[in-house]
Amino acid sequence: MKKSICLIPKIASVGGPASFQKRLIGAAARYGVPVHYDANRNDIGAFLVIGAPVNGLAPLVRARLKGIPVIQRLNGMNWLHKILPTGRLYGLKADLANRRIAWARRYLATAIVYQSRFCEENWNTAYGALSKRSELIYNGVDTDTFSPRGDSQSDWRSGESIRVLIAEGNIQKGAEIHLSQTVRLCARLKSEYNAPAATLTIAGNVPDEIREQTSAQAARLAPGVRLDWKGVVSKEALIELERDATMFNSIEPQPACPNAVIEALSVGLPVIGYDTGSLADVVGPGGVAAPYGADFRRLETPDFEALVSAARRVLENRRAFSAAARETALKRFRVEKMAEEYIKFCLE
Repeated sequence: MKKSICLIPKIASVGGPASFQKRLIGAAARYGVPVHYDANRNDIGAFLVIGAPVNGLAPLVRARLKGIPVIQRLNGMNWLHKILPTGRLYGLKADLANRRIAWARRYLATAIVYQSRFCEENWNTAYGALSKRSELIYNGVDTDTFSPRGDSQSDWRSGESIRVLIAEGNIQKGAEIHLSQTVRLCARLKSEYNAPAATLTIAGNVPDEIREQTSAQAARLAPGVRLDWKGVVSKEALIELERDATMFNSIEPQPACPNAVIEALSVGLPVIGYDTGSLADVVGPGGVAAPYGADFRRLETPDFEALVSAARRVLENRRAFSAAARETALKRFRVEKMAEEYIKFCLE
């Protein structure tokens, strides 16, 4: 009987883990391996747990008793609640989630998948290194779908318009700091390079308050910059935005293995951002990770000039960065490669 992989829990949020589950199901099917959410099937060869579920521990305990592997996939951990006014209830839930995941990591999981080197180092530092089996498996993207348009890997010339893209599932809880910096960046680049226009396109869920504050800031400090608020967009719409953009700015404060960055790389869109979390590791030669220049764990104001310098490097050699972005995605982040590695680690 062909063994299957059961995912726990089923995630229905925007982006992140939900996107990972859908991609793994589709890619594993190409290898003839069923990936599903039914914990009662009798063909389960392994359980793949995302974090640690609040409910649904019983099937995992039964799996351990039967000798069925329980593989835990680890992202980053909650930390923003320690420095932002998120409220007592939110902070309590965030701390409990960290402890629940750490307990499952130590006592329930038979093996661990870390999404990036940063994730592994982060969990080892906070909760101790473990002797159990582990693997580093990056997220993956459909590189056939997220692909460049014919003219995407082209030079940018002084006098052309500048189009900066931000795409995140949710832009809040610290990300808005870098959103404001990107407005300033667009204004600076427009002025320095005599660009006829500069557009900052924002795709993702943005609270009304942050949208209003950013729009007011742009009107006051960057009147020549156009803000294009797209909201949550379809995959097809996102690909077109990436193909039309000059560069992608990653604004997540401490990314674990950001899908949005991997998608941009696959389209051949150079990526810039601050060197926190896994960004430098993921982007590689496909962009520039700028030194933060302050204590990012306290969300201190980062070094704006370093971000400007990163953007300059991309603008002045865009063709090379674009080609390197696409090559990086093909070598490291194909969804088939991700699925193959998960199947091997979970079932073999």
